[in-house]
Amino acid sequence: MTLQAIELRNFKCYEALDLPCSALTVLTGYNAAGKSTVLQALLLLAQGLRTAASEKMLPLNGDLVRLGSEGDVLRHGAAGPFTLGVQSAGERIRWTFGSRNAPSSSGCVPLRALECRRGCGSDMARSQEPERIWPVHGEAASPLAAAVRDTAYVGAARGIAASGFSVAEDATQAAGDVGSADQLAPHWYVEYADEEVDPARRHPQDTSGMVSAQVDAWLNELFPGAHLSFSLDKMGYWYGPANVGSGLIAALPMLVALLTRPNGSIVTVDCAEHHLHPRAQSAVGRFLGQMAGAGLQVIVETHSEHILNGIRLAVRRGLVPSNEVMLHFVGQGGVVGQVTTLAVDRNGAVSDWPEGFFDQAEHDLATLSGWKA
Repeated sequence: MTLQAIELRNFKCYEALDLPCSALTVLTGYNAAGKSTVLQALLLLAQGLRTAASEKMLPLNGDLVRLGSEGDVLRHGAAGPFTLGVQSAGERIRWTFGSRNAPSSSGCVPLRALECRRGCGSDMARSQEPERIWPVHGEAASPLAAAVRDTAYVGAARGIAASGFSVAEDATQAAGDVGSADQLAPHWYVEYADEEVDPARRHPQDTSGMVSAQVDAWLNELFPGAHLSFSLDKMGYWYGPANVGSGLIAALPMLVALLTRPNGSIVTVDCAEHHLHPRAQSAVGRFLGQMAGAGLQVIVETHSEHILNGIRLAVRRGLVPSNEVMLHFVGQGGVVGQVTTLAVDRNGAVSDWPEGFFDQAEHDLATLSGWKA
């Protein structure tokens, strides 16, 4: 199951957005232009489907996102409710949320309408008074809703170093979901240490297929000479992460999530370059491309030209098809919510290079060289 589009109406900075998605979707652009809003919308749906699926109140504040009140997420100046939607090849779901009168100061927003479509037909079943957030298609479960619910989030918080050995307390938590602060990465590493990694996700220089060996192989790719070591006492605490480099700790949750999640899963990565040297950033870009080419759906937010170039190298090396990579440049021309979609060809070349799209190094070098003032 591949998420093909995310739909936003009157949500934060977007009046209307229909964002196409692919196996690897890259969100980049200016600060405060709307990149994080796209991730927040998807994570907000995941949060609602996990914690309030049988209810009709959407919690805006939870483990995945904390967005405040209804007035904080309703687009400024919008009079009506807001809509969040997702679409796959065989399914389309739209949720409309909002209070009947003025936006509430509460952290929960009522569900106003739910639209569902299965198959290729154009008709959507619409419920004006839905009883719960979870979509209903007769007796059949919704594959799209289940995929969104189980979306794994690799956040920028990278909280492992300050935490102990956290354990997944919810039995329904999706395997490999490292948690909003990445605190469950050690747990899933230990749980899956001896499991086989999909051959398409394995490091090309390592013949062992076990998760533990593959994590070490990819860590060594990012940080030459590095490998992972655990020390567990009778209380189950994990020692050591606060005393190693921040980059290694930042990379671990991403490696664990992408090596252990089942094929077809959605994995979102916020600030993939966090604490990483440019060489490691490029390697992460290639890694993300390989994971997307191996059956995962990866949505990444980044400000790094090295991440982008690593992705382009992954395309050029055939690790991921060029038509499975989608670049979204947010905020072109300084316009908040303006999204420009760029393509990558099979040689890794980008279809267009608009002003502000990873061109700062060229501007700075031109100034240093005296080519421009």
